[in-house]
Amino acid sequence: MNQSQKKWWDGDKELRSAGELVSGGGISGAFMTLLYVVIGIAFWSLVGYGLDLLFGTRWIVWLGALIGAAGGFYLVYYHMQHRKTS
Repeated sequence: MNQSQKKWWDGDKELRSAGELVSGGGISGAFMTLLYVVIGIAFWSLVGYGLDLLFGTRWIVWLGALIGAAGGFYLVYYHMQHRKTS
């Protein structure tokens, strides 16, 4: 197979974790960073929504979204710092 027929899936056969993708940078790192934040917001918003239903309040869902965003950014920061030390 010559170079012009090489497909994108033939290049990188090594599986990488999400943390390695974030610390590696590039498009995959940016996508994983966004994914960490979005999943964090979605998960903790759902937890907050459930607590709002349980306690009859309307503000815990926003607190959950804030905690989820902070948690997502912390995970990205953690993986970036881990990359610098290893």
